[in-house]
Amino acid sequence: MLLSGFVGLATIIFFSMVPTPVKAVDQTVDPNLVSKLKMAATMNDRLHMLTDQQLLYNFSSNPMFSWAPGSVCNANAATWPVLSTVRATVAQLNLGPCAMLAPHIHRANNIVVAVSGSTHTYMVQENGARMVEQILTPGMMTIFPLASVHSMYNMGCANNQLYSFLDDSDPGTLNIAQAFFMMPKDIGMQVMPFINLKASNWTATAQQVPGVGTGSQEGFEACRRRCGLAETGYSGGHVVN
Repeated sequence: MLLSGFVGLATIIFFSMVPTPVKAVDQTVDPNLVSKLKMAATMNDRLHMLTDQQLLYNFSSNPMFSWAPGSVCNANAATWPVLSTVRATVAQLNLGPCAMLAPHIHRANNIVVAVSGSTHTYMVQENGARMVEQILTPGMMTIFPLASVHSMYNMGCANNQLYSFLDDSDPGTLNIAQAFFMMPKDIGMQVMPFINLKASNWTATAQQVPGVGTGSQEGFEACRRRCGLAETGYSGGHVVN
């Protein structure tokens, strides 16, 4: 089967190339419990290790939770130990007005379901494949196959919420732009010789890439003007007003 049980999105892993990297990485909340759950012989043994409360997950208590500009709140092996023996991750995607998830990949299949708003999605599955564009409205879902590059954008002026499911408890996330600028300058410039380097410096140019932060970033300026939002810029991976 493409997805086993419930599956989800661990949008957690990457950082912008700045002197002190800005990371969006989930911290393992209870390594001891994770270890014990993995060592248990039976599902019943695992159940006896867990309280009723530990079988619940509250997305709004996730440290990443934010609507400014948004966030990816993961329930995965790190944040919810019960998932450490289940091939599943679930993420709450919170996109503020005009917010976006930058192009990224996961090492797992990904299904996304819209709860509110209108979200534009983009996906390129592999070399030679066409780009797939979708608009998700409440009750609609789409799929991003394993390792496909995909991105999401809130087209409107209200908060959008979606839920994302992956078939791995540790599916990882790799943001394409940040990864590209971790490559040596010679490789990067050979691939994209048209890049206008800031101050003729590869690292200084990399610092202009917005940091991953809580998993979401500000979107297009045209959308922000239409929604009456303050103009913003980026400096060293941080939003500045």
